[in-house]
Amino acid sequence: MRFTIENYNIEGYEVNVYLPPEYNTSNFHYAVLYINGADNIIDIAQAIEPHFSLQYKPFIMVNVKSNDWGADYTPWVSPPLNKSGEEFKGEADRYIKILTGTIKLFIDKSYRTIREPESTALIGYSLAGLAALYTLYSCDCFGRIGSLSGSLWYDGWRDFVCSNTPVNKDAKVYLSLGLKESNSRNARMATVGECTEKNYYSLKEQLTSNDNIKLQYNNGGHFTEIVERFEKAILWLMSDININLKI
Repeated sequence: MRFTIENYNIEGYEVNVYLPPEYNTSNFHYAVLYINGADNIIDIAQAIEPHFSLQYKPFIMVNVKSNDWGADYTPWVSPPLNKSGEEFKGEADRYIKILTGTIKLFIDKSYRTIREPESTALIGYSLAGLAALYTLYSCDCFGRIGSLSGSLWYDGWRDFVCSNTPVNKDAKVYLSLGLKESNSRNARMATVGECTEKNYYSLKEQLTSNDNIKLQYNNGGHFTEIVERFEKAILWLMSDININLKI
């Protein structure tokens, strides 16, 4: 393991900062990929790092862990998925404010980052992917968005997508879904395929270039090859980032 991971607690969130191997021996400034709530940051780093070469420039990764996915990653209140479940609390706006106004500010002050939106990405899986995609419509901090097996079945999401447009129409957006995810026994979750395709085609019309939007289908269901899905998404999103000597 050649990379470094530094850990913080910021506003009650555990924050893991991945630094590429050459960070501490260079003067370069790096693009930053933020991750909503991954439990496998080391596995993701080990999958990504071998790709750093002339084709893929190195970048910083910042993983922000949530203690309450049903609050932090949902854009509005919604009923539980079943009788024994908890209500979704709809506190994504509060979370995004902390992410962009406190955590990102700390990272930019503490590390050599390229701060512009085109060099700043946000990615997440499941509800965390929904929250990542929600930022596309609610702020302009992130110019690269990844929603992996995103919970786009979420009540009201299709209507929201139809009545809203991205804040940053130059953003690069990656959506993915497992081929078996629409086979869910839960009627709400079973709409995820239709909802994901709806979001994809809406963004194709709204973003400035069709090259900036990708929908990737993967084998299996919601929990199949999660690290591999992160790897594919991150490599596509970060394929054209740069490092520079900005002081």
